[in-house]
Amino acid sequence: MGTSSNTVPSLSIGYLSPGWPPEAFSNGIVTAIGTLTPALRAMGHRVTIFTANLIEKTHDDSVYDLAQFQRQAGAARRTLVRIGYRIFPESTGMRVMVQSILGALRRAEAERGIQIFEIEDSFGWARGICRKTSIPICVRLHGPWFLNGLVCGEPQDAEFRRRVAREGEAIRAATAVTAPSSDVLERVRAFYGLPLPDARVIPGTTPAVSADQRWRLEAAEPHTVLFVGRFDRHKGGDLIVEAFGQVLRQVPEARLWMVGRDQGYLADDGRKWMIEEFVRDRVPGALEAGRIRSFGFQSRAELDQLRRAAMVTVVCSRYETFGSTVIEAMSMGCPIVAARVGGIPEIVQHDVNGLMHHSEDSTDLAAKIIDLLNRPSRAACIGHEAAKTFEQRYHPHVIAGRFVEFYSQVIRARQRKSLRVSGAVNTHLS
Repeated sequence: MGTSSNTVPSLSIGYLSPGWPPEAFSNGIVTAIGTLTPALRAMGHRVTIFTANLIEKTHDDSVYDLAQFQRQAGAARRTLVRIGYRIFPESTGMRVMVQSILGALRRAEAERGIQIFEIEDSFGWARGICRKTSIPICVRLHGPWFLNGLVCGEPQDAEFRRRVAREGEAIRAATAVTAPSSDVLERVRAFYGLPLPDARVIPGTTPAVSADQRWRLEAAEPHTVLFVGRFDRHKGGDLIVEAFGQVLRQVPEARLWMVGRDQGYLADDGRKWMIEEFVRDRVPGALEAGRIRSFGFQSRAELDQLRRAAMVTVVCSRYETFGSTVIEAMSMGCPIVAARVGGIPEIVQHDVNGLMHHSEDSTDLAAKIIDLLNRPSRAACIGHEAAKTFEQRYHPHVIAGRFVEFYSQVIRARQRKSLRVSGAVNTHLS
């Protein structure tokens, strides 16, 4: 391969993405890969995307459709797979996905010289792949199920435990591990009892925003609050609604805009509330008066317009391995209130580039929102510092450079290991 502009030898990197193209998905992993890809290519590196959820056909030879490799299986194998799905759906789905990835990897190694492949920790696919390829496999700790599953209120049944065990086996088998925050890395080490001495913390990123497209106080609508996230337990959709009810008592002219899919909030008693019924129950009359408005899914361009218009942006998740929505707001220079959970305190410095509220405390969340609504000049200072933090620490080219450095080390270590094994074999044969 050639040499990139920053003197590091150019690499050929593969990523498994839950979907493609990025603009069609409101998924943190897709967004992260979609942001890194152009930054890496601008540095002279080759990037190949593997996905089982390709929205539209493409002639781009850098995108591998895993569904195509599933369709290429012989008739007898397809019949066995159909039977397997009926009898053992969980294990059959696992095998099909692993075989599809392996088939695509073999082709990509021949066609594009893949040197390293990054895959999410979810579902434990990496374990089956590591055993059958010489390509270094890097597992990225996007959202271990022992953390995210619990936060979402999923029952800790046999299926839950099997998934957690598979993910642990995949992390153990991986050639390399990266984490978007120290918090998630330390939790994984403690939960699975894995030292992971060579694991690297590399934060996530999001597309950069030009200065003229950022939030400005004079363009923001006073007393307007923006919540970005699914309406569910994980993202704290219930918390922002309950907090906003308290905000209205002190700032009656306040408005709340909610952006994200309505997946329902699972309460402690097992009841699942959809957004409209939950708002009507907790803040009666707010929908009818236009004080709370749900926008559903929005494109990045539409969401950026709302971010520029809102006085305060809120992220009140119960847990975040990193906090992609936090740095998205920071890239726009938005004043933000975020939960003190997971990796967020590694991003937000309280009362400097954002305010943090106590986890799951709607009263504290309301107080922080009211503070910024009532002090717009302070909100503007926080937004300015947030944009500076993003440029210095989370800009795509900064993060891409850190990944390249780590991938290069992993590839060199694998090459040295292969040479040692080859030398030992030759010595034995001689």
